[in-house]
Amino acid sequence: MPQPWERRTGPALVASLLTLFVAIVVVGQSGSPSASVSYAHANLEPPAFLAARASLSERMGDDAAQSAEAVRFGGDGTWQTGTLAVAGDDPLVFVYVARRTGSGWQAAIEGGPEFGPLARQASVALAGTPSADLLATTSVGGGTAGVLGAAISHSTSPGAAKLSLPWAVGQAWRLTGGPHSNSGAGRPWSSLDFAGPTAGRSLRVRAARGGVVLRPCRNLVQIRHSGGWETSYYHLAHITVRAGQHVKRGTPLGWTSTKAGCGGWATGPHVHFALKRYGRYVSIAGTAIGGWYVRAGRSPYLGCLVRRHRTHCAPSGRVKNAGGIGSIY
Repeated sequence: MPQPWERRTGPALVASLLTLFVAIVVVGQSGSPSASVSYAHANLEPPAFLAARASLSERMGDDAAQSAEAVRFGGDGTWQTGTLAVAGDDPLVFVYVARRTGSGWQAAIEGGPEFGPLARQASVALAGTPSADLLATTSVGGGTAGVLGAAISHSTSPGAAKLSLPWAVGQAWRLTGGPHSNSGAGRPWSSLDFAGPTAGRSLRVRAARGGVVLRPCRNLVQIRHSGGWETSYYHLAHITVRAGQHVKRGTPLGWTSTKAGCGGWATGPHVHFALKRYGRYVSIAGTAIGGWYVRAGRSPYLGCLVRRHRTHCAPSGRVKNAGGIGSIY
């Protein structure tokens, strides 16, 4: 049994959030929307943020709502979109959409029954903007499963997520941790650990596919892709992307490190790479990434990446990025 490169302990908060269904909330028009990206502790908060937080407060209490970080992606005089992140060892991020009405702001959070109708209208009104890009990554953007509540399953194709390996083409990195859960315990085994070829040396991590960047907490980048897919990259230092940015496949995100600003710990510079679909972690085994098929081991942190006659297994198997996308089969 190898020593895991990192473990994370998810709080009970995450489990309770998975049952969250948020209703429409209307907030009065006092105050004015901020023109720039804003966070929860900024001096000025748009009423749309307050509407989103009010819905969270009803379910989780005032403390959870006040500690959540809100980021505005954009909008116009009528519409606004952004994300609301509940911090913790395993932060959970919700997309919100808000519309100005005659009596105030009407807001809905991803996963609630009212989100779909508002998001579809906003997608049309904000076409060609970062807001529309964000909404396209939700279930409204082509998926059929709700972000919370509905059963999630893989496509029959191993390469359905269309992922590349998250480092530069031509480099060979080590698979230091095979399939394991995002928290280090339990299932699904959604995550892999990768480190550069030289122990102790930090290298640049790159986007496994194009999409919209989320930044729920320190040292973590999440990218939402079309089709409901989402990849996350933890233990990053010197992060070079911002929330709301649309990135292409291969865009530099940051550097491997041992930093753990979202909880947990790491014993060597690496990236904790995890896979979600429609907001839920899914098994990464059976997925093809950059032409390599992910195979789980008997225990977490074991397992291999397989490509034709080649098999490279944790904790020291070297995997070369040959520039593949998804499956080569």
